[in-house]
Amino acid sequence: MNQAKSVFLPAILALTLSQAIMAFDVAGLRLNDSVDDFQNLVSPAKQYLTVTHDPKGRIVRIFYQQEGLPNDSQTQKKLVNRICDKYGRVTSCYSALSEIKKRDKKFLRFFHLYRDDAETQELRARIRRTKMISLTPELTVEIDLIDSAYAKKLRDQNATASDLIDF
Repeated sequence: MNQAKSVFLPAILALTLSQAIMAFDVAGLRLNDSVDDFQNLVSPAKQYLTVTHDPKGRIVRIFYQQEGLPNDSQTQKKLVNRICDKYGRVTSCYSALSEIKKRDKKFLRFFHLYRDDAETQELRARIRRTKMISLTPELTVEIDLIDSAYAKKLRDQNATASDLIDF
């Protein structure tokens, strides 16, 4: 009996940790945190955050956008690795890193849509050139964490927006 408990304990611990890892955060904020958590946030990232909340004051969307970053291979690699290390290494990560290594091609963008296991959260991570035609294009990083139900409402609202315009 004790042997069975010792086998299941690490499995239960691993499952618990994997579920905890799948709760996304942006600059330490998570969905369903209160607006007060945002107001009290002490972080250099706060200036790049936009937060949307429901009528109860719970956060339903966290949007991070930082523009004007240098568009050099070291910065590109650092940004891609930071996102991939935090939210998960996926094919998009390897493709972007491969593109950065190529000397004959300029890195243009990274994008991946992450979802939690319960599909209640969507996290869009994007790195792109700020200006496509420029002698010194800069990079913009966007992290958009949104409650899936709220995202669906936004998509539905956008789909019917043209119905509200009367010409």
